[in-house]
Amino acid sequence: MKLFSVQASESGNHEAIGVTGGFTQAADLLEFGRIRQALAGHTSTFMGGEAALGLTPSADLLEVATRLQETSEACRYLSGGGGGLEFGPGIDFREFVRRALLGGLLNGQELHAVSNLAAAASHNRRALSRHEEIPLLSGIADNLPELKAIERAIDAAVGPAGEVLDHASPDLGRLRDESRRVQHRLNQVMERNLRRLQRMEVIQDPIITQRNGRMVLLVKAEMRPQVPGIVHDVSDSGATVFVEPMPAIDTGNRWREVRLAEQREEERVLRVLSDLVSRQGEDLLLTLDLMARLDLAVAKGRYAAATRASCPTVSEPGPEGRALKIGRGRHPLLSGDVVPISLELGGDHTVMLITGPNAGGKTVALKTVGLLAMMAQSGLHVPADEARFPCFDGIYADIGDQQSIEHSLSTFISHIGNLLAIMERSTADSLLLVDELGASTDPEEGSALAKAILHHFQRQGLLTVATTHHRSVARYVQEQPGMINASVELDPETLGPTYHVTVGLPGRSYAVTIAARLGVPPEIIDRAKQSLSPQDRAAEDLLRELQEERMTAEILRKEAEAAVLEAREQRAKVEDQLASVEGSKVEILEETRRKLLDRINGMLARFQQMEKAWDRPERSASRNEDRAYLEEARRGVVSPQWEPIEVQRPEWQERIKQGDRVFIRGIGRPVEVITPPDEQGRVEVLLGTMRTTVPVYELERPAAGHPAAAQHGVHFQRSGPRSTSTEIDLRGLRVEEAVIRIDAALDAAVLDGAPSLRIIHGRGTGALRQAVREHLEGHPQAASVTPGDGPGGDGVTDVGLR
Repeated sequence: MKLFSVQASESGNHEAIGVTGGFTQAADLLEFGRIRQALAGHTSTFMGGEAALGLTPSADLLEVATRLQETSEACRYLSGGGGGLEFGPGIDFREFVRRALLGGLLNGQELHAVSNLAAAASHNRRALSRHEEIPLLSGIADNLPELKAIERAIDAAVGPAGEVLDHASPDLGRLRDESRRVQHRLNQVMERNLRRLQRMEVIQDPIITQRNGRMVLLVKAEMRPQVPGIVHDVSDSGATVFVEPMPAIDTGNRWREVRLAEQREEERVLRVLSDLVSRQGEDLLLTLDLMARLDLAVAKGRYAAATRASCPTVSEPGPEGRALKIGRGRHPLLSGDVVPISLELGGDHTVMLITGPNAGGKTVALKTVGLLAMMAQSGLHVPADEARFPCFDGIYADIGDQQSIEHSLSTFISHIGNLLAIMERSTADSLLLVDELGASTDPEEGSALAKAILHHFQRQGLLTVATTHHRSVARYVQEQPGMINASVELDPETLGPTYHVTVGLPGRSYAVTIAARLGVPPEIIDRAKQSLSPQDRAAEDLLRELQEERMTAEILRKEAEAAVLEAREQRAKVEDQLASVEGSKVEILEETRRKLLDRINGMLARFQQMEKAWDRPERSASRNEDRAYLEEARRGVVSPQWEPIEVQRPEWQERIKQGDRVFIRGIGRPVEVITPPDEQGRVEVLLGTMRTTVPVYELERPAAGHPAAAQHGVHFQRSGPRSTSTEIDLRGLRVEEAVIRIDAALDAAVLDGAPSLRIIHGRGTGALRQAVREHLEGHPQAASVTPGDGPGGDGVTDVGLR
């Protein structure tokens, strides 16, 4: 990267100062590395963490937009209950895959990790393919290679701890069985020799152990000649000799041979699996890259949620796209209750000068602007309610004391060198951040230089945010078109920083006030005040009054906002309560109406029974009693207390007609209305393949935009217009529902004086026809029951009424 060097010294000798352009130098000064570290803390994979730590802003608008879209999709996925992605072990797989590509051997643990990676990739491909609302992340997942074969092969041969399984190959299982048998025989031989040598008192410790892959006994050194066998080791003290007894040598040899054969077979299995990894090595490397990208996107979504961030707008640079706006932005590295800042730059004003006291928050405001812009161009959401930036080609900063001790350069020389480097590298599409402009030198000359530098930046059209302590510079900015003042202030009571940025108003110094609070003698304070020019004293008084008025207005504004918020919450609560009461009222009234109608129907049924038995001789004694009951019932039915209560339904319920689509409470799918509301306020609907009747008040809302059921392949065949008192259609009903409908229809037909009732039940399996006719046989209201004539045939039953 190109370096710009400034050479200067008081003696005329020149030494170089290097300033890196673009985003790199500003990233260090703005502590963007801490953002990357926090982001890496949310990653799950080694490569995802590397990508987070290496994240840099981009000047390519398309790339910035793609990164931001990935972050937004990750936020949408996580907020929608997602987060079930898998990334496998958090290790660097690249070394495994590259070793396999070079013909190296992978051990069991490494192969098991590769299997977990393949399984995680398959899971993520399935999990994200079902989400059309996140096309970028779904596209990444769709490109994950299919690694099911390598996953199955490794899982069939390697266990979770990396051990090669017995059934990894037929030879391995046989060798291990033989190894266990030979080892068992060897243990028996060793135990017999141990017991025998213990009786001879030549054993140092009564244990069986291994040395160099052979089973041995611990024999006292002085007793070694009494124990025939092979010495495999001697203890450090020389007191113990590790001896393989002679009777165990042949069995031990066989055990060692079988174990070596077992190890060779295990290595062969691992070699086969390593070759499989090698053959799919390129797919595995692609998988690692895509999984790291998914991991980084999810980490950006989690970091956005942790910082309560929102998606910024980054626009094409140019005359119409140079607006920088931050609404209630918060510095992401400050903990606690961070005071948000709001400011705008661009358009009529391209230069903003922030003034105010030391420790008032000027540098924090400056860093917040730069850091949020850098986060936005890195594809991160920013902690702000609203954020809009041009797509900068670089962010250049001169913040803090960057003097070079190594090159013996003063703060002022370092400051000027950095500004010259910025002037050399910046363009009209850059963002400039300059802290303490004109400081570290003579105040008068420093002020003059600061004015000239701001004028240069403004003439070049550079978006610039600068801070200074010089009042004359603030007065200059106030008078210049294209520049605007902003200020931070201290709390007038505690003199603590508020970190609040006020745009359009220069800040106060507070130097004399702070000195007085710190105990400087009053006579010194008075003399300092008298030394101020009348213009400075007047300006200080005016700024103090403006600050007090602004703080009063801010307090009143917050109180008003709190009152409005409380009023809205109360209103919402009252509306919820009213809606609940209204719903309960409708349900109670409808339930009462239903009970009344059921009681009336019961009376009508009793009237019919009484009418049939009226002329029977045995009932003559109770006629007066029946007549009194009828008269009482008549008075009750015609009483106003029995009249159905009028309930004001929504207008759309009053207009329901056949073919409408509506939602029923508690059912997520719309249903089709088969018949309009009857006199009892009930409608017949198609629920799946079943027809049922529900009260109108159970209908929640019309299904706007849903086509009729016939458009989805569900059809109904209906006969022509019919009277509900002489014909009913039971097709599609269960037997229990059909019986209830028959009884109600018979009651209505009898009351209307109809001679007959036609029941349509269809042919079907015959179950409904049989149940209908069995129910009608012996029914007190049915005089005759006959199969229907005409086209309906056996799908119809005609009932003659008494």
